[in-house]
Amino acid sequence: MKINLFRNRIWNLKSERGFTLTELIMIVTVTGILSSTLVIPFTTGIKQATRPEIYATATYLAQEKIEELRSSGYTTTSGILGTTSVNVTKKGRVYTEQVVTEYVSHSAGSFSAEASSTEYIRATITVSNTTIPDDIVLWTILAKDFYDPDPV
Repeated sequence: MKINLFRNRIWNLKSERGFTLTELIMIVTVTGILSSTLVIPFTTGIKQATRPEIYATATYLAQEKIEELRSSGYTTTSGILGTTSVNVTKKGRVYTEQVVTEYVSHSAGSFSAEASSTEYIRATITVSNTTIPDDIVLWTILAKDFYDPDPV
């Protein structure tokens, strides 16, 4: 009787072996397919979520440069006419800041570039980043300083 009881326990243990190799392969395959379909939208969502932050930072950099040029005034800015380009790093991202300053004349409601000194300088700031498809472009017009407390 003891031998039969012992044999029944061994038989019960052998019948509860778990999953077969084929079943495990099928489970891993199905899980891999389902997880791959979820990973792509998840990573795309993360990339798109950072885009507004990048646009905001680029706009902030352009506005900061415009305020810097406005505070410098016409006289100081006329000494640095031309194109300058600088790389700025904010929050681990590299932005390219390009500043174009040129003399312009005003007629018929629009400004056009001039080669010689005029009463106006147009400063165009372009900030770009490799992540965003569009550059941020801001510009301002600086009028000639009629009162310059610090003549050069």
